Amino acid sequence: MNAKIELSSIAMSKNDPKVTKLDKYDIEANIEEIDNGEDQSIFKYGFTALSNPKNVRLAIEGTARIFGDSEERNEILEKDENDVPKILTIIYHELFPTFFLLSKNLNVACPPHVIGSMGSHVDDVVESVSEPEELSPDVSELSSEPPENLDIAQPTV
Repeated sequence: MNAKIELSSIAMSKNDPKVTKLDKYDIEANIEEIDNGEDQSIFKYGFTALSNPKNVRLAIEGTARIFGDSEERNEILEKDENDVPKILTIIYHELFPTFFLLSKNLNVACPPHVIGSMGSHVDDVVESVSEPEELSPDVSELSSEPPENLDIAQPTV
């Protein structure tokens, strides 16, 4: 089985630019089979991540082409242990980098990387991402000479 995920629409919005802390995301996902051929199926999908408290909206839509025999394609329509159709997990996995970039552009935590755990660890992510500490070196310890035991590569001719 092989999947080709295509994006047709990306949207993002943030109502209050000052709010950066989110409790969780509520994810709306939909998928519709638009073509079922001998060796491929084509699905139209849509994912919308709405933050809680309601401030951020991230939305991605597109098509997914699934290549393989009919048995393989039927298997990905089955639900996993989280009661999520496997095809949605496959698509979401491919889209996660886009959700990550959109959320970072809005300066908020990103949705979780696993679709079955929506909203369960956003607080952990928000708390673990903090401003880097300012490193101020002690100028008295700085030297313009390299350490004696440092091997420096020499150019060869």
